[in-house]
Amino acid sequence: MLEPNVIPTEEPILRVGIFLPIDKCQRIALVIPQSPVYELIPESGPRQILKGGEQIEFILFENQIGIQINGLTPNAQLSWKIIPRGGEIQIANKAGIKVKNVVAGRGFHWEKYIDVYLPGSIEIIRMNDNLMMINVLPLEQYLMCVATSEMGAACPLSVIKSQTIIARSWLLANVEMKHRNLGMDVCNDDCCQRYQGTTFLSEHSIKGALETTGQVLIYGEKICDTRYHKNCGGVTESFENVWNGSAVPYLDSVIDIPPDCQHSALPLDTEAKVRNWIENPPLAFCSPSIVPEKELKKYLGNVDKEGHYFRWHFRMTQREITALFNLKLNLKAAAIKSIEPLKRGKSGRLTSLAINYRDKANVDKQIVINDQYAIREAFHDLFLYSSAFVVDVEEGSENIPAAFVLKGAGWGHGVGYCQIGALGMALQGYSTVEIIEHYYPGVKLHQAY
Repeated sequence: MLEPNVIPTEEPILRVGIFLPIDKCQRIALVIPQSPVYELIPESGPRQILKGGEQIEFILFENQIGIQINGLTPNAQLSWKIIPRGGEIQIANKAGIKVKNVVAGRGFHWEKYIDVYLPGSIEIIRMNDNLMMINVLPLEQYLMCVATSEMGAACPLSVIKSQTIIARSWLLANVEMKHRNLGMDVCNDDCCQRYQGTTFLSEHSIKGALETTGQVLIYGEKICDTRYHKNCGGVTESFENVWNGSAVPYLDSVIDIPPDCQHSALPLDTEAKVRNWIENPPLAFCSPSIVPEKELKKYLGNVDKEGHYFRWHFRMTQREITALFNLKLNLKAAAIKSIEPLKRGKSGRLTSLAINYRDKANVDKQIVINDQYAIREAFHDLFLYSSAFVVDVEEGSENIPAAFVLKGAGWGHGVGYCQIGALGMALQGYSTVEIIEHYYPGVKLHQAY
């Protein structure tokens, strides 16, 4: 497994979680490709050559993992491996083992299940009465797949290359080590970074990844913690306003506007300016003015199908928002009276707000949320697009609003590299290095291996 912020001198081998305990998976179905030749390795007993086209199902029962091959059950083991014979790994569109019904967007509002093709080896193990699957493969082959899992294969080469460099840097910095206790370096989804195997791979994305092999971003003597997100809304956010840690020099707020443009709302240091910024959008690299939303779909990965990333809004009735807050915040509210912004980051993202409500005993109360992530959890049945929003109120009776309208900017936490902004810059002719230096000021490109 990787060690955090160790600059490697040779390409590492990576362990990627595909099915996690949180998925509560009891059954895993897959299909063996025609090539290369794969071997089935039980925890104990002889190996078995698998035939191309064979359908395999792993089933959890009691304390073991059963396996069915074309409907037949050879035996049960505590763990299984499927490896390419001789270590051969094919990198091409839809090369590798086809795994069915893998979660994409785990815990987010875009969550769905897709079939993915995994190069390299897989391991099936049992953990806490659930099945886990880990994909084992070289780092560079993983990164080829990340580029077209995070963004589409149609993106300009400078987007593919910059996305690959920052994905490699973030992984090797590995400062959070979220899944180390599960025996993996990263998971396959937005919690870490999207990895959908070779499912959407193209010659274009392979070329972009190969041209950056071994390149990482460093600041001082350390690999950069290169956070990234879908759309900043016109200004990126500072690291400390999202993760409540110390400021990170290369993760400070960046105005995502072309050099010859400006906006009267900047800096976003008052509520009036934030509202002006959201309601009168600027010309930004990530805006529909540079990347029209009707064209954006062809540049995004298969998971992202939303149409409004730069600006968005939705309405919740009094009944809907009261039920939502009671569920998410355990308020036991009879009605929501107001939503009061308390503190915002440099991008307009809320880092603290108050919810004023009347409880079922007719007593007025207040709850304060002091974290942008918690705000996004509270304001959506799954996860709100961004915490950069203002609230309009539709009048009701007895000082109780009839409805609340959220008007928002951006998509994601807003720190670091803005994926749609990088796309806009690429379409404007900016190079890979120019895109990287725009979002991570002061970093250096380093050839690790």
